[in-house]
Amino acid sequence: MADDIYPNKMSIIEHLEELRKRIIASLIFFTLASIFSFMFADKISDILRLPALGIIENFIFLTPTEVFTAYLRMSILAGFVISLPFILLQLGLFLMPAVQRDQREAIVSWLIISFLLSMLGIIFSYFLALPFALKFLISFAKGAAAPMISIGKYFSFAGALLLVGAGIFQIPVVMALLSYIRILNTVFFRKNRKYAIVAIFIIAAIITPTQDIVNMLIFAVPMLALYEAGIFASWVIEKRRKA
Repeated sequence: MADDIYPNKMSIIEHLEELRKRIIASLIFFTLASIFSFMFADKISDILRLPALGIIENFIFLTPTEVFTAYLRMSILAGFVISLPFILLQLGLFLMPAVQRDQREAIVSWLIISFLLSMLGIIFSYFLALPFALKFLISFAKGAAAPMISIGKYFSFAGALLLVGAGIFQIPVVMALLSYIRILNTVFFRKNRKYAIVAIFIIAAIITPTQDIVNMLIFAVPMLALYEAGIFASWVIEKRRKA
């Protein structure tokens, strides 16, 4: 009974060994997922190029190895997305022995929410941020030069935006987690909202590839909404703790 209530007692060496096993399992699954993705590189390439439909007429390649390298990077990105649930599962399995039984459901909830928000961020970048950025950049340069976009540069650009989208959608998770472990609280988040807004616009200006106000707002507005969602999540956590 005690083992169900209290965390398992493991030495530091045992924790490190467990961590090593989880990392190796994650790397193996990630490698297999990347290899699997490379087998369907043409299909994934078609999906990744859809946001450029009607904006970029033809892609080019500048070196004999560029297409292969671009497909390899794209497969690694797809492999990461595919293996993300498994990686989060390994993280959860590593944390489970170190927490009490009533906290294990909370860990599962955190990981599921984090995964869903990551997917939502990727969808946001794919359907909104990427097409808007491409339209602005191509239309801005049309009068100066003919657009000849290499396939490698496009995949790098699109992949970076997708990862940025997955990252910024973790804002409420980070805020709620900081409140859950009692490092920060709702009062702090509300009191420093104006500084957070300034920081969000600075971050949006940095991660936005075009630097224009419209595309910057495409990232800034969701980040502001996610910050408010983080405040609400923090408030709910504190209310449940008091109850």
